[in-house]
Parts: sequence; structure tokens; C-alpha cells
Amino acid sequence: METLDVYYSLVTIDPPRKWKLEERDLFLCGSSVLFCKAVEEASPFSSLEHATSFARDLWFNTLPVQSWLDAFSAHMDIGDAITIAHREIRTGLLQFGTKYRKKFGFGFVTSTNLFLLQQIQEEVKARYENRLIVELEIASGEEFTLIERGLTKLWERLAREKIQETPEEIGEIVQDSMLKEDVVPDSSDEVVSKGHNASMLTFDLNKTPEENDIC
Repeated sequence: METLDVYYSLVTIDPPRKWKLEERDLFLCGSSVLFCKAVEEASPFSSLEHATSFARDLWFNTLPVQSWLDAFSAHMDIGDAITIAHREIRTGLLQFGTKYRKKFGFGFVTSTNLFLLQQIQEEVKARYENRLIVELEIASGEEFTLIERGLTKLWERLAREKIQETPEEIGEIVQDSMLKEDVVPDSSDEVVSKGHNASMLTFDLNKTPEENDIC
């Protein structure tokens, strides 16, 4: 918490124009080219909250459905991601992961921690029963949770780089604690399948969710 306080205090002090977000970094947050380009063009942002608010509105209200599918497809297959599970649980996850992909046309997306295997298994079983339009909305929400986490870590990295440019006496206060922070999204927080079959979807992928009556 003290580290984050330092981050935000630096953001307040530093002119926002120096906090330009770049597409190559944003791609680690959400693997949709349209999403990354739009956020890059809209930056710099005055705060993390400002960036997240813009990204949320863009993600849910502006981007076409295809952008969601692009982001879904970038993650590991559920069978590849779950390597530490008990054999019975892993078998169940593989079976339902395959059924899920066949039914919906895209891989299972969750923001649940990888170590909560039983919870993930129950989640994929329950969500398999959803209608396509319902599940697409849920999956997009899970994906945006991952995007939010990625944006937070990206912002922290920018703060750390800024600290390295500040006078030595300021950097010494927080540098050690900041170096312990991750700078890219943690893959252990997600379990998804890669690849999607757009032909299975019955709506226009070039339209926004609202135009497709998803939201």
C-alpha cells in the first residue's frame, strides 16, 4: 500500500504528458489490436483511474465483438495452463474446456486464480449451461478484469521508471520495494483456451456489443 501511495503521488507531481502508453505494452494487458491502438491514441492519461475508465468504456461500448474474440484467443489452452491439478480435476477441466469451446466457438476465459482448481472446474461447468449471448458477456467481463490488472502493473512500471529519473534521495525511499513488483500480467491469474471459430457465432463480429444486443 505504501508503494502504491508513492506511485500515485508521483503521478500527481509529474506532468501527465510524460505518461504515454504504447501499443506494445498495452498488448500485454489485452491482445486486441484495435483496443491497444485506441488506448495508445487516447493517452496520456492523468491517472490510472482515468486510463481504466477510458479502457472500460472502449471495451464494453465501442469495440466490435471481434476484438473480444481476438483477446480471448491469445491465452493458453485450459489443458496447457492447468498442469498441477489432480488427475481427476484436470480430466474434468479438459473435458468441459473442449465442450465449452465447441458450444460457444471461443475458449474459456476466467480471472480466477490458477490455484483455485475446484472453483475453476465448477465455474466452467456452470457457465457451459449459458446461452451464447450470456456467456459472451460474462467472458468479456472476465477478460476486462485481466485487462485492469495489466493496466495497473503497467502503470506501476511507468512509476518505477519515473522514480529512476528522480533525485537519488527520492528513489532510495521506494526503489527496493518497487523492484519486487511484477511488471507484466501474471498468467497464473487466468485460465483460458486459445483459438476461436467465428463462424459458430450468430451475430455480426464487426458491430459493437450494444448493436448485437449483448449489453
